[in-house]
Amino acid sequence: MRHKHERTAKHGRLSPYVKFLDKLTFIAGIVGPFTVLPQVYSIFATHSAAGVSLVTWVAMFVVTFPWILYGMAHKDKSIVTSFILWEVVNALVIAGVLIYS
Repeated sequence: MRHKHERTAKHGRLSPYVKFLDKLTFIAGIVGPFTVLPQVYSIFATHSAAGVSLVTWVAMFVVTFPWILYGMAHKDKSIVTSFILWEVVNALVIAGVLIYS
């Protein structure tokens, strides 16, 4: 949101395209992490993590964390919220792999 205010102050009014893109990315940022829930459900419902790569999900967890710091540094609640949600679902998959492998 801070960037939105800076863009408005610098360029005047935001274009309808930029406003739409801001809303779209906010929605995608919140909905995106929920796309992992079928994987989480599959692991915990079947008690099997066969075919799920621990290395991949740990890497996802690690590379997602700096985005939380970035969002905090820029005071962007959308980024912080989105990537905290990503970390939660990544951690759930990691936990499932560790428990059921």
